[in-house]
Amino acid sequence: MDMRGASSRSCSGCGTDLSRYNPSGLCASCRRSSPKLSANFWASDAMREALGRWDVGALVLAYRRHTGVSQSAVAALVSIDQSEVSRLERGRKTVRDRRQVMTWTRALGVPDAMVPDLPIGEAIRGPESVIVSLAGPHAYAINAPVPSVNLEDLDLLVIELQQQDNQFGGDALIAAAERRLHEIVTVLSAGGTVHEKPLQNAVAQLAQMVGWLSLDAGRPAESRRNLTTALYAAHISEDPGLASSVLGYMSLTALYHGSPVEALALARTAYDSSSATGRTGAMLATRMARALAENGQKAETRAMLRVAEGAFGRTGAQPDSPVWLAYFDEGELLAQQGTCLMKSGALEEARACLGGALEYLRASGTQNLRDQVHYLIRLADIGLMAGDLDESCAQAARALTLNEQISSTRMTKNITDFMAKLRLHGSTRPVQQLLGRVAESGITR
Repeated sequence: MDMRGASSRSCSGCGTDLSRYNPSGLCASCRRSSPKLSANFWASDAMREALGRWDVGALVLAYRRHTGVSQSAVAALVSIDQSEVSRLERGRKTVRDRRQVMTWTRALGVPDAMVPDLPIGEAIRGPESVIVSLAGPHAYAINAPVPSVNLEDLDLLVIELQQQDNQFGGDALIAAAERRLHEIVTVLSAGGTVHEKPLQNAVAQLAQMVGWLSLDAGRPAESRRNLTTALYAAHISEDPGLASSVLGYMSLTALYHGSPVEALALARTAYDSSSATGRTGAMLATRMARALAENGQKAETRAMLRVAEGAFGRTGAQPDSPVWLAYFDEGELLAQQGTCLMKSGALEEARACLGGALEYLRASGTQNLRDQVHYLIRLADIGLMAGDLDESCAQAARALTLNEQISSTRMTKNITDFMAKLRLHGSTRPVQQLLGRVAESGITR
């Protein structure tokens, strides 16, 4: 039976009936033909100023004035209601998550390079009040302000911690991040705030991030403590998706410290206790897949990877992902797939996924040095497992070069573990050369 006629929706661009399977408000033809403005238009002083402020409302209004399209047509580009476009244009709604900003700018045709990493105000005061100050390749600090309840600042803090962690690793971020978490908990404990539930949610998000930083810094006990705090706060703030995410991080903590059975139990609880779909569902499915792979359940691992890929493919209709999930993009999905496939012995598929994750980082213009080190060491492991010592040593050498620029106990341990396996092949020339370089670096003994 043809169900297309069952749709009661029509394209906001041309009026054509929409398929019931089309989550957008535009037909395929109108989506392809939505007006695009030149880069010169976006390079004007007024547009550069709006881009610098992350003023999505001003960008949308200018776009509509120059193209003549309706608010409904613009809303359909990002699958939201027309009323939300109206709120943006009137300044009743702001967008403070860069990934959401990028969703808008890409829909409008703004070149990615013109969108700053932070809005102008935050970029200026960020090192002093929100984020991370770089004092050298291994010295970072978050100079937090006096305790406050500015929830937008806390969202920005979580986003920036994710970015700096992916770039440089958790060792140099953890102390200041824990201090900021303590300040927020202090404000919450003092009582008397009308923002108790939102603050509990902010505590949950930040405690989850601090728990992950602790894990990357090689502090499993602190990681478990912070993640327990996050789990409690997520439940108090009635955010089941975030609570499941925290359980997923607990599963990773167990994996990294040799408890695969516990990891699987935690991952299964996280997955089964959440009804989340889209990006959150995809992330939880990858946590399950990682634990299944570590427990040798190959068929179940592949099944869960298919679930993750299917869920992630449905994220287009969910542009407003939570702040704590901002890190989970296509590159992260590819990396998780590659790791699971490697653990399952599917080396060529794993190599393709991890190579794709590296290519995604390059194409997106983000260095993410710590993530690159991680993926390269995985590729080196794959080369070793496949008996290709030249390829294995080449990937490990690239990882060593990048590792000199970051501060991650977890990555250093990964390199150490890899070198221990490589020493079994120490008589070959590429291995001898790499071992000599490692000895000079002082990473391993």
